Amino acid sequence: MFRSLFNRKKANSVPEVAGLTIGRSVTIDPIELKLLGVDTLLEPPQTGFMICAQGHCDLGEQSHLHRFYTDDDRYLLQIQGGDGYEDDRVDEIMLWYAYDVQYPSRDADWNDLRTRQRQSRFDLQAETSSVAFKRAWFGHSDMVEDPMTYWEDVRETRDSAAPSRIFQTAMLFGRGLSDGRDEMLLVNLEEPEDGERSASFLIGRVLPRHALIT
Repeated sequence: MFRSLFNRKKANSVPEVAGLTIGRSVTIDPIELKLLGVDTLLEPPQTGFMICAQGHCDLGEQSHLHRFYTDDDRYLLQIQGGDGYEDDRVDEIMLWYAYDVQYPSRDADWNDLRTRQRQSRFDLQAETSSVAFKRAWFGHSDMVEDPMTYWEDVRETRDSAAPSRIFQTAMLFGRGLSDGRDEMLLVNLEEPEDGERSASFLIGRVLPRHALIT
């Protein structure tokens, strides 16, 4: 009994998940990127990334979200699964591309985005026209639905004791592409405790685990 107590390892403040953590490099398998449909809005990355910050969200019901922020701030890797300490389960890996980021200064503009988030369809303004996405969360309903809200703790070093905290308000939308796969749109409103609020429009694609080269 005492041997097991003294030999317990203290968990790092920032976990390692699927080989990813702050200071590690990662490359997306080029073959996976070649499979992107011609109608995708996701701009494929050209090189590998260095992980320069890491976020963690406890979604409740033993569901955890880990976000890996890269040195190319247009891209975000996200893993949903275990807590990264004792439970290293990986349920889903997604690559996100920041298609657009806005910084609404007027409350009217901010509230308009919150209203659009709740609809069953979201029209994203592209270069020459708008692209329609259907709501993926609450997809069975055509009624207005409240978005998901949660806090994200973000650290920039592995031993960082006090994270930056960001309140997130998010809704997920999707559409089918010509390659038969789904392209996701995350409309994410971010309110840092000590920073400027922003609205991110992230284009995402599910990745198989073998597509991550660490």
